[in-house]
Amino acid sequence: MTLLGNLSPPLIQEALSQPLSLLDLFLPGFSNITNTASQVLNGNLSSYTQLMCIFALAAFLKPYLFQLRYWFIDHCTSTVHVKQSDETYDMIQAWISSRALDDASRSILARVGTNQRTHGDSDACAKKALQYAPWEGAFYFWYRKNLLFYQTLQVDIGFHKEERISVTCIGRSLHILKVFMEECRLEYLNESKNKTTIYGHRGDYWRRDKAVAARPLSTVILSEQQKEPLIKDIEKFLDPKTKHRYSTHSIPYKRGYLLYGPPGTGKTSFSLSIAGALDMDIYAVTIPSMDDQKLKDLFNALPNKCVVLLEDIDAAGATCTRDSDPEDSDSDGDTRSQKTTVTLSGLLNAFDGVSSKDGRVLIMTTNHPRKLDPALTRPGRVDLKIAFQFASRSITKEIYYFMFRQPGDDYGDDNKQQDHDEKIKIQAEEFAAKIPEFKFSPAEVMAYLQQHWDSQADALEHCDQWVDDLLQEKKAKKEASGEES
Repeated sequence: MTLLGNLSPPLIQEALSQPLSLLDLFLPGFSNITNTASQVLNGNLSSYTQLMCIFALAAFLKPYLFQLRYWFIDHCTSTVHVKQSDETYDMIQAWISSRALDDASRSILARVGTNQRTHGDSDACAKKALQYAPWEGAFYFWYRKNLLFYQTLQVDIGFHKEERISVTCIGRSLHILKVFMEECRLEYLNESKNKTTIYGHRGDYWRRDKAVAARPLSTVILSEQQKEPLIKDIEKFLDPKTKHRYSTHSIPYKRGYLLYGPPGTGKTSFSLSIAGALDMDIYAVTIPSMDDQKLKDLFNALPNKCVVLLEDIDAAGATCTRDSDPEDSDSDGDTRSQKTTVTLSGLLNAFDGVSSKDGRVLIMTTNHPRKLDPALTRPGRVDLKIAFQFASRSITKEIYYFMFRQPGDDYGDDNKQQDHDEKIKIQAEEFAAKIPEFKFSPAEVMAYLQQHWDSQADALEHCDQWVDDLLQEKKAKKEASGEES
C-alpha cells in the first residue's frame, strides 16, 4: 500500500486494473517496453519513432545482456590461465603455431625467429625469417569437437606488464582443457627430443633461449682422466638407489661440480654434452645482471632434474674476498671491485636454499680457481673438481682424427673406410708431432684444422708456420700484460 499511497483513487483503480507481468517484478517497465516493441513491429509508429524505439530498447537491454554474459562465463565455462614466465606458455604457443591457428587472430606479434612456424618457403626467406604469434587478441577454435576460446592479455605486475594466455571451454568440467594441455606438453617434448634446451633469464624468471642438437660426449675431445670421473659421478648420482639413500639420510639431493682451466679447453662444451647425455635442460645464470633476491627467485623457480650452469664464476664477484675492497687488485693488476649487487652470502644462500630442487646438477666454470672463496668450493657445494688443460699430444691426435675422419656412408665399402681411417691416423701422428704439448688449447687446434678442412695436405704443410706465429702472438700478449701490470 505504501507504493500506491501517493496516487489519487482514480489512478489507483486504473493501476490495479492493469495485469501485472512476472517480469515486471525483476525488470520494472518491461511490459511497457514490450508494448512499444509490439507497436513498432505492427507499423503503428513512424519510421523515425520506430528507429528511436529500437535504440531505446537496445540501450535498455544492454546491461542485462552483459550481466547474462558474465553469469554464463562464471557459471557455465571453465578456463586455464598460463603466465608468460612459465614454460607452459611456450608449449601452447608451439601448438597454436604448428596448426596455423595464429592466422585466426586479428592481432599478432611479429618477430625474427627460427623456431616454430615461419612464413616464407624459399631459402632466401630463411635469413631473418619472421615468426608470428597471437598478441592481445582472441579467437575460437575447435579441439576434439569442443569449441575453445583463446585469448592473450597484458597484465600489470608491479612496474611491468606480463602477457598471459587463457583458454576457455563451455562446461564446468576442466577435463578437456587438461587433455589439451597434456597434448601441448607431449608435442613440445617430442619436438625437443634429442635436443638440449638452453634457458636464460629475464629479470627474475626463466625464459627459453634456444634448443640445440644434443652433443654426444664422444665429440668432446678430452682425456679419459678428465671425462670419466665426472661421467661416472653424475651417473651414480642419478641412480634411483642413490636418490633413496639421500632421502633416507635427509641429505639434499643435489650435486655440484667445478670445471677449471684456461679458456678454450672445453669446459662449456663438456657442460652441454653432459646435459645432452643425461637428457637434462641447461639453465644458464648471468650473475652480473641481478641482485641477491633475483638470484634466489631464479633458483627457487628451477625444475627438478636440471643442469644449472654458472660460467666464469670468478668474474661474477665470487672471489676469495668475502667483503670486496675496491682497492684490491688481482695478480694481473686488474682491479677486482664488486661490479655486481650479488654478494657471496647471497650466492651461497641460493645454492643452499631450502627450496633446492631434487636432482639439480650445478656446474661452475672458471679460468682462475685460486680466486674463488673457499666457502664456495667446499664439499657439499662442490663435490668434484675437474681440471681442463691445454692439448697434450694424444688430445691433438684425437682432434685431427675427429676433424678429418669421414662417415662410413661416404664410402659404402668397409675396406675403403678402413684404409681411409688408417691414413688419417698416420697423418694425425705426423700432425701431433709438430704441435708442442700443453701450449695450445683444443679450441685453437680445432680452429686451425677448420681452415684446412678441404685439404689434409695443406693442414700438415702449413702447420709449422702456424705454430710459430701463434707462439709469437702468445709471447707478445704475455709481455704486454707484464708491462701493464
